Amino acid sequence: MTLPRKISVHNIGILKGLDATAIAEKIKKKEMTPAEAVACVHERAEKARELNAIVAEDYQKYVSGYQSRGFFAGVPTFIKDLVKLRGFPTRYGCEGMPPVVAKKNDKVVDQFLSAGFIALGKSATSEFGLLPSSESRLTGPTRNPVHTEYSTGGSSGGAGALVASGVVPLAHAMDGGGSIRIPASCCGLVGLKPSRGRLLGSMTKGLPVDIVTDGVLTETVRDTANFFAAMESYYKPAHLPEIGHVQGPASKRLRIALFTQSPAGIEAHPDVQRAVLDAGEICSKLGHHVEHIDNPYDDRILFDFLVYYCFNGWLLLTFGKLALHWKFNPEKTEPFTRGLHDYFCKLLLMVPGSFCRLRNKFVHDYNQLLNKYDVLMNPVLLTPTPRLEYHGPETGFISLVMRLNNFVNFTIVQNTTGAPAISLPLGACSNGLPIGVQFAARTGEERKLLELAFELEAAGAFRLGRDLGH
Repeated sequence: MTLPRKISVHNIGILKGLDATAIAEKIKKKEMTPAEAVACVHERAEKARELNAIVAEDYQKYVSGYQSRGFFAGVPTFIKDLVKLRGFPTRYGCEGMPPVVAKKNDKVVDQFLSAGFIALGKSATSEFGLLPSSESRLTGPTRNPVHTEYSTGGSSGGAGALVASGVVPLAHAMDGGGSIRIPASCCGLVGLKPSRGRLLGSMTKGLPVDIVTDGVLTETVRDTANFFAAMESYYKPAHLPEIGHVQGPASKRLRIALFTQSPAGIEAHPDVQRAVLDAGEICSKLGHHVEHIDNPYDDRILFDFLVYYCFNGWLLLTFGKLALHWKFNPEKTEPFTRGLHDYFCKLLLMVPGSFCRLRNKFVHDYNQLLNKYDVLMNPVLLTPTPRLEYHGPETGFISLVMRLNNFVNFTIVQNTTGAPAISLPLGACSNGLPIGVQFAARTGEERKLLELAFELEAAGAFRLGRDLGH
């Protein structure tokens, strides 16, 4: 039996004290080679093996053939196992997916690697990214480096564990309902979900609502800012304003709306509420106008998003052999995935209204709200980080849905509207685990969120996972 403990490998080897930006600078100045950086990551990964965050790895394959140009040239990282990385299998965290090695990268991986990253393998996820905890039947539970009895959040839990433990300074993540922001909150990291279409490709592109976006998890705001600047050098979406190279705070003071209730009117756990209110006080002291409001969202968004999630489960099991691989076996999917499929069949009469509200009403209401405020500030999660198995795939479907409804309340709004939101490590629970606070803005306004994040980081407000725990 694994004894609960904190796992940190930040101080091992030549990468000690360096974020991804600093590693890239040292490689550029020839003070370090990519091979040395990879060797250090390999050593760290072995020391942190207990976290179970890596599902496929190769520490030599790409060292000699990486893209030597780009802002992050030579920086080692991992790609979430929901996208195709050439030379590695893509299992989607699912026992029913055969281990077929990808012959080419997905478009977003090509964009990601254009910055010069060395992809060493794949990070763990929940099955198809559907659950907010990385505990798939295929790979087993991924453990939180702050306390190994607790969840990393999900579905980008492998990425969260790798960055929070110090194995790598930055890792690819994806967000379809909070899957960048949730592990950022649970692990004490920076996690920006960008605007819809900011990066190339999406698992849900072409569906009635495109909810999935790609991004990264980091420990520093500058790594996140530099990442998105690097992505824009490869592709700039015509429908969104350019983020540009954000390097620090802005002088403009913001109108911030703060709330701690869920759309259903449930107040956040006292530890979570305290973290958000304390962060609001910091924003006020920095000169921003912070107004406390009731949750402004229509509570129907919770049900409508569940209908849409069930729709995605139905699509996976119905068309998985066509969309994923002809050897995909739906019978080997987890009970929750099958439950989504079955429940959708009972909700067919609800689908037109739910989809219409997700595409239109909630987007309109959100934009109206952002006419009054610059930024919305709220918890990432209604409750603190749960222990492992609480959101595990073996939990009964109805019980799990009820638990999720009391956990993931805030993040789904930006997946529905396509707007950006960032989780910042601004609080901690009484048990020492991190609490993230979410800041959201209008679609295309990532720059505003990054500037505010820089300001809070400079004010010493961050409580990173590496500094918490027992």
